[in-house]
Amino acid sequence: MASGVRAEQRLHIGADPRIELLIAVQLLSQYRYLTPYRVDYADDLVAHFSRYPPQQAVAFFRSLSLDTGWSDVYPTAMLYLSDPPVLEPTQPIPPHIYRAFRGEENFTRFIYALRSFARQTQFNHFFSRSQKLYKLLEARLREELAGADPTGEVEAYFGTRQISYHLILSPLLHHGGFGPHIGRHRGPYDVYTLLGPTDATRGLPEYGPRDQLLQIIWHEFSHAFVNPLSEKYYPMLRPHADLFAPLTEQMATIGYTHWFDCANEHLIRAITARLAHHHLGAEAGRRALREESGRGFRYIHAIAHRLESYESQRDRYPTFAAFFPRLIAVFAELDPETLAH
Repeated sequence: MASGVRAEQRLHIGADPRIELLIAVQLLSQYRYLTPYRVDYADDLVAHFSRYPPQQAVAFFRSLSLDTGWSDVYPTAMLYLSDPPVLEPTQPIPPHIYRAFRGEENFTRFIYALRSFARQTQFNHFFSRSQKLYKLLEARLREELAGADPTGEVEAYFGTRQISYHLILSPLLHHGGFGPHIGRHRGPYDVYTLLGPTDATRGLPEYGPRDQLLQIIWHEFSHAFVNPLSEKYYPMLRPHADLFAPLTEQMATIGYTHWFDCANEHLIRAITARLAHHHLGAEAGRRALREESGRGFRYIHAIAHRLESYESQRDRYPTFAAFFPRLIAVFAELDPETLAH
């Protein structure tokens, strides 16, 4: 690492009031893309917020999300705001967030409605009253991660650092997680993994098992390192868009409908498999590759093999960014017809 500051000192774990405010509105609007597990917290939330008259924020979100599938833009947008009930932008809102809300005016209206919702329903009182659950989930997660250093492992692999890392636990977020990163163009970033339950027992959400949890975190944190490079070098990726054609149908089932997203996910999933190889054992790495290939990421073995060259030549390539053009050159060497059979 480039500094004596250890990565784990920049890892923050816990619930976030901005995300829980949005989750409350989503649950009340009958949003389909929350956790499928039976979690008592949902009953607590409904019991608290149903005491109040119907809120504009709930109707607004129901209308907004009616014709769209799952989107990570809604919770990502919350990370650009201060805590409720103020909800003022803390930095410029990116254009893609305005687009997801069908324009800046709609986004502004929704945030105004959220402020009103937070105040009129005493959201902060609910969040404070739920601290016992949040702290229990945090303690369990820290216990699950005891002895691991996911931020240090990721930064060592990429050879660069980010500003901070956050594991945001939400009892009702969808299964697994996703990884926004917030900051100026090309970084460094404040990096997030938003974690939803991977199971529930007796009404309590669970995050794990450990190996799965680590791979989710490595995957989501890796977005902050890989996405900007994929965007920068997209002119090198674009000519190989024909590789997407054999994967189109299977990729669509998991939400990837463009070559850029498919290629970027291949890279991140291959990196996650290599991190599993190094930190969980060779069989864990091989299993990750098999599973990802089975999900439709057919080029992942070739990418992982190229990553082995990066790992063995760190004196020549001290950072992942330095190796990136050679890594994505692998797409030019692939034959989709051969791989299809």
